[in-house]
Amino acid sequence: MYRSDTTLPPPPTEAPRRRRRRQVVLIVVGVLVLAFVFAASRIKLPEYALVPGDALSVSGLITVPKDKATPVSGHVLLTDVGVNDVTMLSWLGDQLDSNTDVVPQGDLTGNLPTEEFDAQGVVDMAESQMTAKAVALRQLGYRVPERDAGVTVYVVDPSSPAWHVLHVGDVITSIDGVATPTTTALVSAIHTHRPGDRITLRVGTIANPDTGHDVTLQLGSAVENGKTVPIVGIGAPNVPIPGMGTQPVYTYPFPVQIATDGIGGPSAGLAFTLGVINALSGGHLTGGKTVAATGTIHPDGTVGDVGGVAQKTVAVERARATLFLVPPQEYATAKSKATAGLTVVSVKSLSDAVAVLEHVGGQLGSAAVGPPAGPGGSSVPYDWQDAPWT
Repeated sequence: MYRSDTTLPPPPTEAPRRRRRRQVVLIVVGVLVLAFVFAASRIKLPEYALVPGDALSVSGLITVPKDKATPVSGHVLLTDVGVNDVTMLSWLGDQLDSNTDVVPQGDLTGNLPTEEFDAQGVVDMAESQMTAKAVALRQLGYRVPERDAGVTVYVVDPSSPAWHVLHVGDVITSIDGVATPTTTALVSAIHTHRPGDRITLRVGTIANPDTGHDVTLQLGSAVENGKTVPIVGIGAPNVPIPGMGTQPVYTYPFPVQIATDGIGGPSAGLAFTLGVINALSGGHLTGGKTVAATGTIHPDGTVGDVGGVAQKTVAVERARATLFLVPPQEYATAKSKATAGLTVVSVKSLSDAVAVLEHVGGQLGSAAVGPPAGPGGSSVPYDWQDAPWT
């Protein structure tokens, strides 16, 4: 018989086999979990999450002539809202976050295609800046003439002749050589034609409406009040916003530049207006304080409502603002999100906003060249003794 000094290993037992089996199961489960997380993070839901954005000082975005510029104390902040995609993975966290609102995509975009919605934000910002400069200069007493230059396109119907011919932000100044300075003039010019006619439109930009190019299209048709009428395709069904608007052009007494900093939309209008006033009137409009403002600004100085105020309130608090000026429609929402360190005041006009700032120690300065322009008006009742000015 063969003999050896080598000892053979004992036969395998069941325990190592069970351990290996558990290890395999754990690995498979881990791979499946990772695959699910990866897939869930990629699957987008038809919703957007509105989150607190940034609060930025407008002084760094505004440029005025050197001979008119003054050092600025304190800050006027604009604020925006962050918009995030909602995925299967993020949905529950977004729902549980008290500072986040989850909204259907159509509610945010107005059922516009993404590219049109983004382009509309750029147009709104451009018009907001133009109006803010005009209103600010008029508040300081400067003369800023205004004229109607054409019709700005806000929405193009994808099923119409205008699709891929006109674009959001185009300014139509004439049709077949007939001037169209207003929306009424544009509609009248179109209605002199029949469906199927080819027309030539002169198209400029918001910045340069009078310098443009010609485009040609064939008119479509629609039924209005039982009558078939010619249409271009500006505006679209199921889109709850106007398809066009009359585009004003302002003649400023001197150049004032406002940078966008990548922000779209019209809600920085009030902040820009206050920022231009501050830059040209001594720099003490806020009394050295950090003040935030949101709201659109109209040519007559009135302040319009905006969206996302709950998230904007959080953003301005994070930026350590002590005063937040908001349109009357948003007062209750902003007040409900504000803590003790932030005072919220409703303003319905630029005159309201200036009066609030002067009440808390701000000064309009000596740069004004005449009486202020714009309507006045009272704010929502407010107890000034509660103001935590710091």
